[in-house]
Amino acid sequence: MKLERLHITAFVGIAAIIWAVVLMCQGTPINWDHARPFSVVVSSLVGLGLLFELIFWRLPVFHGWFFKRPDLRGTWRVEIQSSYMHPETNERVPLIVCYMGVKQTLSTLNMHLMTPESESWLIADHVRISPKGNGFQIIGVYTNEPNVHLRDERISEMHQGAIIIETHGPSLRPKTLTAKYWTDRKTTGTMEFTERINDVSTRFVDAEKAFRIA
Repeated sequence: MKLERLHITAFVGIAAIIWAVVLMCQGTPINWDHARPFSVVVSSLVGLGLLFELIFWRLPVFHGWFFKRPDLRGTWRVEIQSSYMHPETNERVPLIVCYMGVKQTLSTLNMHLMTPESESWLIADHVRISPKGNGFQIIGVYTNEPNVHLRDERISEMHQGAIIIETHGPSLRPKTLTAKYWTDRKTTGTMEFTERINDVSTRFVDAEKAFRIA
């Protein structure tokens, strides 16, 4: 959840009221002049909150004690091994090389998987410390949308699934990721995130080109 100005104003207002009550109970005189800086304080906190939301959360100085969140931003090269059986050949599909674009702030995580035949997006996510005690675990629910011409030919269908991603390497900026997933088509699979570039692609062809150049 991202704190908006309304939330910050409410918190500061409640804190100011409690502060004033305590001072009055202690016999300290207060008047309306003490409330004049209220809007300045709120505006300052809103600005600081925006900096934390967009920038400060990914700085090493804050990582591990103030924020516990990995920096996954960029475009990843991904290898998928699925248990899905091709309906025309009744054979397991071969290894799929694709890409994952990640946009991220302190309170949001957008992961967009791009394959030659479909796209997937997270529709719910949760980031936590890995139960292994090293790195992080991203738990998500996603929806998959195949290319239109494949849906028409009934080669592939829209579906939903769940995924668990594990980070490996430096805690703040992982070098690699691994994942396992399940779908409502009764299929499972594993994923290997092997490389990353900083630019975030939104199409498979653009990501493929960007990695060739890199």
